[in-house]
Amino acid sequence: MIRIMKVSDGMGIPLGHYSLSFAEMRFSGHPSYIINRKKADYQPFVILKDDQVIGVFALETGAILNKMGASEHAIYLRGLSISAEHQGKGYFRQALRAIENQCSMLGKSELYLMVNVKNDNGYFAFIKTGFIDRKRIIRQGLLKLKVLSKTIHNH
Repeated sequence: MIRIMKVSDGMGIPLGHYSLSFAEMRFSGHPSYIINRKKADYQPFVILKDDQVIGVFALETGAILNKMGASEHAIYLRGLSISAEHQGKGYFRQALRAIENQCSMLGKSELYLMVNVKNDNGYFAFIKTGFIDRKRIIRQGLLKLKVLSKTIHNH
């Protein structure tokens, strides 16, 4: 079983064992960047299994949601990744359930994210877990990103 933990300043999260392929990092962001980014309305988390970091992500509110046409009850999921050695073991689905629970506790009823149009694996992984393609493309620099969302049900 896994759990998620909010990252606070000065926690010194060990990522030496964390590995992602270049392609995965290109799509999700470097784990160190995701958990150390300083920005208003941005909260990084780690995904833990037996107190070892096996994944990272951040939850964000604010302007990014307006860009996607999301409601005030939405929250944005950024940079979700699972370390390579822990992929294919069901932790992605477990992490999403824990993230949905966290969002629900924050009073949010919609979870939004963006997936690079070239990231078919990521796109279909989210679709299989109940996310809906909003048929909207957002451009960020040279990137084209698909907007996906999911209604959060109280667990």
